[in-house]
Amino acid sequence: MIQRIQSLFLLLTSIIMTATVFCPLIELVNKDASLSVIFHSFGIGTDFPTWGVLIFAILSALLAFINVFLFKKRKLQINIGYVTALCIVIYYVTSMVYINSFLGKIDDSYTFNLQVGIILPVIALILDLLAISRIKKDEKLVKSLDRIR
Repeated sequence: MIQRIQSLFLLLTSIIMTATVFCPLIELVNKDASLSVIFHSFGIGTDFPTWGVLIFAILSALLAFINVFLFKKRKLQINIGYVTALCIVIYYVTSMVYINSFLGKIDDSYTFNLQVGIILPVIALILDLLAISRIKKDEKLVKSLDRIR
């Protein structure tokens, strides 16, 4: 049912990953503070698109949202939860690859300022793993009740 706690965890995961798309991840500031470049999920500044990061952010948000409504298929829900967690991890890997390739194109006069968007997927990953553990607990309860019958 939708009112279960794991459904709430999955819904929050979906909301957080959707918010991550719009929140800045990292701000690169020049030493003399004359130039600032902001890294979003959809690009670094205006000249450096980051489609891989955007795709995995949207994919993990959609998978978590779809997973909320699969409450009758707990095994499928667990598998989709693992895929969502994998998408969030790949989100971080692709964002680090894009940041590394962008830093290779600029000089060393920039400093990093972490923004709120870099922390949100960690929270979403924790909520997703909590939902998986609660779904497993429900599956175990249902199996134990089936044995009694």
